[in-house]
Amino acid sequence: MDRSDLTWYLVGAGILVGAAAIMFVLYAFAPQAETSEPPPQSPRVSTTPVEVRAGSLLVRGTGTVQPVREIQLTAEVGGRLADVSDALVSGGRFAAGETLARIDPSDYRSALKQAEAQVTQAKFQLLQAREEAGAARADYERVQERAGAAPAPDSTELGRFVFNEPQVARAEANLQSAKASLETARTNLERTRLQVPFDGMVRQKQADLGAYLAPGTPVATVYGTEAAEIVVSLPTRKAALIRNLWATTGQQSGAKLPATVTTTYGGEEFAWQGRVHRVEGAVSEQTRTVDVVVRVPDPYDQAMRVPSQRPERPPAAERSYTPERPPLAVGTYTEVDIQGRQDGTYHVVPRRAVHTRTPDQPPVVWTVQGDSMLVERPVEPIQTVEEQTYLAPTLDPDTRVITTDLRVQTDSMNIRVAR
Repeated sequence: MDRSDLTWYLVGAGILVGAAAIMFVLYAFAPQAETSEPPPQSPRVSTTPVEVRAGSLLVRGTGTVQPVREIQLTAEVGGRLADVSDALVSGGRFAAGETLARIDPSDYRSALKQAEAQVTQAKFQLLQAREEAGAARADYERVQERAGAAPAPDSTELGRFVFNEPQVARAEANLQSAKASLETARTNLERTRLQVPFDGMVRQKQADLGAYLAPGTPVATVYGTEAAEIVVSLPTRKAALIRNLWATTGQQSGAKLPATVTTTYGGEEFAWQGRVHRVEGAVSEQTRTVDVVVRVPDPYDQAMRVPSQRPERPPAAERSYTPERPPLAVGTYTEVDIQGRQDGTYHVVPRRAVHTRTPDQPPVVWTVQGDSMLVERPVEPIQTVEEQTYLAPTLDPDTRVITTDLRVQTDSMNIRVAR
């Protein structure tokens, strides 16, 4: 490469470096464009009107079906199980007085025959003692006739012994003892038949054919089916909505408070009619709730159909089939609607519209004022049922409540209502 070519290369490189330097200087000292934060936008919310309802208020609770009567069927006498009914299985049904099992009665029949023989023997001994007593008195009377004036027998034990009175008393006592033994033998023979005095079902079978049972050995756990109970634990706030609740006495309820028990089976809802039977005597120390006992008659009757009393659930559409009603079986989880106060009005809002701030402050709802302002309103909830909350009527009927969950919220903040 000659000197002229090198010169041109140096000139070109210098031009490029100079252009780059000029661009850097222009960029570094160019005026910066002014930037500003975009104006904040008010949160967009959805609203719903407050629903006003009047009439009977249903106080709702939940509970599990329990039997009114449940016992352990036990052997009263010892022996081997010689016969077992087909109903003596888990889930088996039986009628009152039906023999569910029988202990081998052979020994008890023999004991009964022996007791009958002892009664016959005791009767003979009593007749013999009375005959001997009669003969002794006849001998005394003959002596009195011959002597003209025989001495009267004294009142001591020895004097009574002359007329065989102690022998007669002993024979009478032996007869009573024999009769008592006969009654015991008959009772023991009857006790070989294991029976229950009410209609019911078998919860659990604990002994089977051929097992030897000592007195007191459990054979099965059984419960009655004539009625069922559901214990509903209600907060005192809810319990106070039921008028005359504490007037229920168990056997005869002066209040006659109706209740509807509802459960779901196979996607279908079924209801049973019951009543408040009683209230447990004390408030629970752990939960501070009142236990209300609702009793339902004939829980295993599958023929009756009771419509649901829930206003928030519309009646089912017409179907081309009738679903089979299940029994209200023991252990079923149910929802219970008890008729509360029947006068006044109350408000209904979505459950998500009620917000709890702190435990020592009342809950609030967020309402819309003037289409652009959020205003907090304290409310008094009565109860929450599924997705709805029932409130005491403290809001204006035309109030719209906000159903949108705002992460940041302050009273009197600006909002935009979704149209």
